[in-house]
Amino acid sequence: MQKTITATASGDSLFVAPFPSGYRAELGGIADFIGSCDIRITNLETNLSDFEHFPSAYSGGTWLNTRREYLDDLLRYHFNCFGTANNHVMDYSYGALLSTVDELDRRGLAHAGTGRSLAEAARPAILKCPGGTVAVFAVDASFHDASRAGSPTAAIKARPGVNYLRHTTAYPISPEEEAQLRAIAGHTGLNFTHDLMVSTGFYPADPEGFYLFGGLRFTTRPDEPKTRCNAKDKLRLLDAIRAAKKECDAVFLLFHCHDDDSVSHDNPAAYQTEFCRAAVDAGAAAVFGGGCHSLRGIELYRGAPIFYSLGDFIYQGLRVEHLPADFMEKFDADINLSAYEALMIRARGGKVGLHCQKENYLTVLPKLTLTDGAVTAIEMMPVSLNFDRKDDFNGLPVAAPPAEAAEILAKLRELSAPFGTEIRREGERFIPFRTATPRVG
Repeated sequence: MQKTITATASGDSLFVAPFPSGYRAELGGIADFIGSCDIRITNLETNLSDFEHFPSAYSGGTWLNTRREYLDDLLRYHFNCFGTANNHVMDYSYGALLSTVDELDRRGLAHAGTGRSLAEAARPAILKCPGGTVAVFAVDASFHDASRAGSPTAAIKARPGVNYLRHTTAYPISPEEEAQLRAIAGHTGLNFTHDLMVSTGFYPADPEGFYLFGGLRFTTRPDEPKTRCNAKDKLRLLDAIRAAKKECDAVFLLFHCHDDDSVSHDNPAAYQTEFCRAAVDAGAAAVFGGGCHSLRGIELYRGAPIFYSLGDFIYQGLRVEHLPADFMEKFDADINLSAYEALMIRARGGKVGLHCQKENYLTVLPKLTLTDGAVTAIEMMPVSLNFDRKDDFNGLPVAAPPAEAAEILAKLRELSAPFGTEIRREGERFIPFRTATPRVG
């Protein structure tokens, strides 16, 4: 007898404020679509606490926190699995990271991506449905190094943090350009400390064909990709997917990444493509990307969909309740300003920022049908986040009206074509299908 599982995953839920009362009728179509699936995933792009924890000296861009009671509103969409691996997990230090984990546990909600140790952060969420058992992994590739979860030793405790994938970047240059960089470093002393640390054994020497200049890696190797995954992290993560695939009927991966190919922010970095395809090779039935705030292309790789970014599902970036003094000081502002006043200073009076870019307010909700662990059907619901509304509805998802649905379709077609993927419209839904060999390496 065939086993059938349906699943959906959203883009980032940057959710920091309660919903206005009038919105509840509008969320119905979204909630019904999500609720029609067995597995219902979102990336929780915030922390759950009541501001009882001190902030870190750094943040994921804006210090994000959501009061625990507000989670009731997010649950109206019927999500039953939460990814917590993202660049905001340490905005309010270890206290808020752990209070998020504890609140999800208290409510009996499945989650993956952070924990009290690397083993806990790397553990998949396990969900059971009539069609079988599903494992959901969450991985962050755009993190501050201090947020990485750590493993214990016989003498030292584990470190709480995020499940991570590191990567390296090497900018391609000619031998003549390398000689110029070496000359600049020689007469400015730019590399003096680095060279000292290498000579005393604290840093490794540069490999053949690579040169570290002011903290940036350059390479004269013609076949070296600009970015590549950290080999140890990649192996650890892929081994976990392979192990889960042996025990579960299906495996999904949430992949959080801000990086691009340095040509267009619409394009994934080489290491993201490398890892997402490897995850499918290891047994993932689908990869749901997020982090960069806007849609990216869809690749159908070996029959498995890779959504390189689903963008935002909720974007309440201007409704942050409180901000620490660090934020105000960064913009030379009075530390007693309200969060909104401070955000307006950063936004230069509302003229720049993610909230000014309509592409951050357009997304899709995919619905996958899996038969015996393999994806056999995909449909997508076009969704708008009320970009044109300048009230409390701004940033909240609704079924996209016809004009915006057409914008979303055109954008997805453009972004997916390099991956050999075409998208057709069937009624109010979009259907991706493979047409050619990907042009993206």
